[in-house]
Amino acid sequence: MSKKGDYDLSVSYYDIFNRLIKSDPNNAEPSNIIISIYIRKSIQKVLWDLDEKEERDDVKILYMFKSLSADTVNGFRDFINSMVEEDCELDLLVVNRCDFPKTGVLSKFDNVRFIDNND
Repeated sequence: MSKKGDYDLSVSYYDIFNRLIKSDPNNAEPSNIIISIYIRKSIQKVLWDLDEKEERDDVKILYMFKSLSADTVNGFRDFINSMVEEDCELDLLVVNRCDFPKTGVLSKFDNVRFIDNND
């Protein structure tokens, strides 16, 4: 996880998964709970750090979902909203995908954009 481009934090389940395997002396796979805790703490840290600098109003987090379901999106929104004063805005960027999220998922986002980088 790092600051990339226009984002204050970039979070990828698979990047964290791979990083934790590499840091384990036995190359053991981390559980989903460990990865979830890692993600939560990273997001909390960036929000708290920016809050101390009074730059929290315009935080941009790039979060790459492992699985995209209505429950996952609602849980993520609730988690973020529990730490900020105003409700967050969630944008979905779908890049180079021919499969679409399940019914009811797109409506959970404030903005949805499909990007095809093959052009």
